[in-house]
Amino acid sequence: MTKVTALPDQTDIEVGADETLLEAALRSGVPFAHACGGRAKCSTCRVWVLDGLEACPHRNANETSMADRLRLADEVRLACQLRPQGELRVRRLVLDETDLMMTSQLCDSAATRSGESKRVAIFFSDIVGFTSLSERLSPYDVMYLLNRYFAQVGEIIEQNDGFIDNFIGDGLMAIFGVDDQPDAPLRAVNAALQTLATVDRLKPFFASMYGIDFDIRIGLNYGEAVIGTLGFVGHERLTAIGDVVNLASRVEAANKDAGTRLLISEALHDQIADKVEVADYVRVRLRGTGERTSLFEVIGLKPEIDAELNARHPRETVRHAGRRWVRAFAEDELQPHERRILTFEDFDIVVVRGPDTYCAFNNACPHLHLPLYERRNAAEVETLNLPHTGSTITSDLGLVCRWHQSCFDLLTGEVRNWAKLQPDGTSPGFEFVGDISKNRTSLTVYPCRTQDGYVWIGLE
Repeated sequence: MTKVTALPDQTDIEVGADETLLEAALRSGVPFAHACGGRAKCSTCRVWVLDGLEACPHRNANETSMADRLRLADEVRLACQLRPQGELRVRRLVLDETDLMMTSQLCDSAATRSGESKRVAIFFSDIVGFTSLSERLSPYDVMYLLNRYFAQVGEIIEQNDGFIDNFIGDGLMAIFGVDDQPDAPLRAVNAALQTLATVDRLKPFFASMYGIDFDIRIGLNYGEAVIGTLGFVGHERLTAIGDVVNLASRVEAANKDAGTRLLISEALHDQIADKVEVADYVRVRLRGTGERTSLFEVIGLKPEIDAELNARHPRETVRHAGRRWVRAFAEDELQPHERRILTFEDFDIVVVRGPDTYCAFNNACPHLHLPLYERRNAAEVETLNLPHTGSTITSDLGLVCRWHQSCFDLLTGEVRNWAKLQPDGTSPGFEFVGDISKNRTSLTVYPCRTQDGYVWIGLE
């Protein structure tokens, strides 16, 4: 028999040679949680080995799978799989029903990570003068503006292997390095630069829609944080906690006095100093700190780093019948009545699969020059709470514009039915664009063909 002392019960458990710690504990009347019945499916029997870790055999396959999934430290073991080979002192980590719900992996809302210390890059952004902007706009317009901005920035964060921690009003926090990516600091800077570029592209849109000057500020920091799942049952989220987070927020706030858009901390700069272009640096005393620190204004990546990190793989092209054709995707990747948006350097193309043909067209209204479709698919629009105001496609391959309800023929681009405009020729809600009644410009369409199982689009 092997003695195991269990805390907080202050009870000694005698474990037989063929018993697991869970089996012995239950036999001894110690109330170990075991939601899955001891099959390493829930993790609720987990214990912290305080003394005697060397007497614990290596994890078996079942325990290893759960430990890897939850990033459990070596000292955290599943009692249902642990067969101690010497004396131990352990602490039960699941003590009541609340703990049981929080730690069980048997439901979809369960936490997915226990706390662990990691070196990560923290990204904070904030909209300049958001309070005054929100006072000028209707509640609907405020939410639309935020969701449109967050939708595009979120895509950038994910493309750079970042994780969006939280949306805080008009602010956004993201974490880079959750999965120990070695280039997390560089990815964070790349995401910040791409975010600023995206905002610059959004500015004319927001200026024309709402008459506002839209801009953001970003602060980045690098250091050690506790990464784990936080929240009450069913509403957990992965987050980072620690001084590195607080400092990143203060770095972002320092942009206001410095007159900058992107500042990074000295700790992060030390990681990527030879990979970025720095315009200037400032010496500041951040709120809540007693010492002055250096912050660096980053304006870009070194050309060779940018080329390596953001390399675009060109689509295959061929010359056929006097036209340049670009291979879009495999035929079976798009089902009937589905659509896909392809991004090119200067424009986006929407490809729609009809009952027996494919249609492709420029993703821009030819009159208002606004996107006919958001890049996100329907499920993502639902998740992000974006307005459901996308253009619609009729059964006979007509496209009804989301902005002024004109209908275009997707095979020819010609106007089938013209918009119902106001007496002065303006579209409701877009009076600032002026009279468009005589501007019956056709939709730009591109020929499509299939060959060898792929869809090809003719660009020239």
